[in-house]
Amino acid sequence: MRKIYTLIVIATITIIGTLVSCHENIIDERFNNGSSEDTEFKDIRITNQINIQDLPEGVNLNNLKILTLNGKVDVDANGVSNIETYEGYLPQILMLVNQNDELLLMSRGDFHEGEKNEMSIRSTAVALVTMHPALSGVKSHVYNKLEQLVIESPSFDELEEAIANAVHNGNSFADPDNTLLTTALNKVFEQVVAATEEETSDGELPNLTSNTYARAPELKGVTTIAGINVGPFHVTTSGSSVVVENYSLTPFYSGWVTHHGQQDEFNIPSGNDRGITFFLDNSWGSQKVSYSFVQEGEYQFFFDKTTAESYLDQSRHTICNVLEVLGLPLSKGWMLETANDMQKFMIERGIDIIGLITNPNTDAWDITQTVCGGIIDYIKDGRLETMLLKIGTKKASAQIAQALLKKTVAVYTVYQTCRGTINAVMRITMRLESPDNVAFGLYYYQGEITTATKAALEKYSGDNQNGLIGHRLNEPVRVKVTTIGSDGSQVAASNFHRVKFETEANNGTVLNEIVATSPDGYAQTFWTLEPNNTEMQYLKATVIDIVTGEKISETVTFCAQPTQAANITFTLDWSPTDSNCDIDLHIYDPDGHHIYYSDMSCSCGGYLDRDDRHGPGPEHIYYTQAKPGKYHVYVHHYYSDVKGTVGFTVTTEYDERRFVNRSSVSYDEYVYIGTLDVGGNSAISKKRSASEIPEVRFYYDKNAPAFSKEKFPKK
Repeated sequence: MRKIYTLIVIATITIIGTLVSCHENIIDERFNNGSSEDTEFKDIRITNQINIQDLPEGVNLNNLKILTLNGKVDVDANGVSNIETYEGYLPQILMLVNQNDELLLMSRGDFHEGEKNEMSIRSTAVALVTMHPALSGVKSHVYNKLEQLVIESPSFDELEEAIANAVHNGNSFADPDNTLLTTALNKVFEQVVAATEEETSDGELPNLTSNTYARAPELKGVTTIAGINVGPFHVTTSGSSVVVENYSLTPFYSGWVTHHGQQDEFNIPSGNDRGITFFLDNSWGSQKVSYSFVQEGEYQFFFDKTTAESYLDQSRHTICNVLEVLGLPLSKGWMLETANDMQKFMIERGIDIIGLITNPNTDAWDITQTVCGGIIDYIKDGRLETMLLKIGTKKASAQIAQALLKKTVAVYTVYQTCRGTINAVMRITMRLESPDNVAFGLYYYQGEITTATKAALEKYSGDNQNGLIGHRLNEPVRVKVTTIGSDGSQVAASNFHRVKFETEANNGTVLNEIVATSPDGYAQTFWTLEPNNTEMQYLKATVIDIVTGEKISETVTFCAQPTQAANITFTLDWSPTDSNCDIDLHIYDPDGHHIYYSDMSCSCGGYLDRDDRHGPGPEHIYYTQAKPGKYHVYVHHYYSDVKGTVGFTVTTEYDERRFVNRSSVSYDEYVYIGTLDVGGNSAISKKRSASEIPEVRFYYDKNAPAFSKEKFPKK
């Protein structure tokens, strides 16, 4: 099997090399989505004043230079620099270096003629977040929205402090071994593109009506795509036609329609955008294509991402993700042509981006590192300078662009330690999450379009669980879908089915009601039990057609038995990573008991339901008869294949009160989250007046016990 895979990759690379070297004109015709945009150099020059701040004492300002896209600029004795740069459709990066060419500060933004801007610890923090390949493609007209989201993150101050400590100690802030920096950076990533849509709290939180942080509504679609793979495009019908609308991040699909003994070509173009711009300006749909039925009968649609054309498209977009960090004032046409030339260079040098893209187990950073390495070689070979000069830049600008790109690649090393949600979004922006193949069948009779696809559905896991009343079950509810052809035979699996999960009244809720199947035909959701129903509860699942919405399978039913309610529940979830990841929850209660993986219950009624060693949780520690006093909450990053920083959420629930704390933990780190302080009688009563409800708060206790992880037994 491995030999076959290798041969496929080699053949694909050979085909792509031929496409790039012999048919370069075809590339733009095939993949520019019908765009008529010119390929001229956007030479719109502006002047801007930059004020340097936050440098440590003793720094000789005369030895400092600002790298701009128009060249190196001096800094005067007052820490001011008047720069000349370009205005384009992407935010630009500015970098401050010393006489040893060491990076001191950065600034990234949408610069305009005559403005005054600063380069500081704050501007460096904003740049460090927004330069990430998952975010770098955001265009100038919406960049201020992203910048505001970053600055308003509860952990942004922590990130600024980590950068300030490095700068004032004379160290590079771009250090992947600086766990204070990487932890704070990962927290900001998690809070900007968070994996949950719950409020987040830091510090003291008396209730959920104040001092809360909610993820920006513009980004609430990230989780939907990252978590359940809603698919690469949207299919509907209109009269006698099938209409396909691609999303901003749709890869190129080669498509065919088989009917009446013939086959018609029906390709889906790739989306125009990179990064998360489409979340900020609602540019979900890029382009529509349609197929009209010519006569009555059965039509089979098949779309394939595993083609040379699609791999070429994905690879080029990945290169653009890196190039766009700089804010080069190039039209989209020139950006794509530069990416095409880089792609040709990498193929000629045997740099196997296509092989990485075709491997389903490839980490997004493996691809990014390979692209960055290829770009550095491209620079060393003089090709970037040649290309930029061809476009119309000045020689100095071309050389500075190369210097900026090298330093950008160096900054990227910090991101490799940040795992979780930001990695999921990065895989989406690189078009890796879309299914390889999409297949469905339709009938067309008497002017009506109906489904010609059936599916078999079976329960895979998550049935007959016991769970705390009113809480989410530990295991997801999971089903397996098998595609059935119009003749009743089992056919190649389509991972573009939808599974509908629904509960009856008083049977709880599900995290996602409509879920797309994974490439191997599975779909899952999490089930939260109804708080006012102690009887057996039920959940139904059915496959629905992706085009018509018709039910195309029998219904399967799951059941769950609610168990005793807890008056205190601590829940730990952590962000899915690209590897096994074991995060542990620890509670020290008022009686001094320590509940965790090695001591999962105690006589005080505390209980840990399970130790999840692979992720992403949940793990629960709950008390059914909790005593008044302080409950100290800790999290430990016990193990992961990729020794990085992982985002997590601890949700504390007490007697109709809920406190949510989102944070990050670096590898092998043990962190204190906060303390739940319960006063008075904590026993649950169905009917109590406001004066009888015990005082409760969740806060950061400076006197919380300090424990050493070295004392924990090995698993």
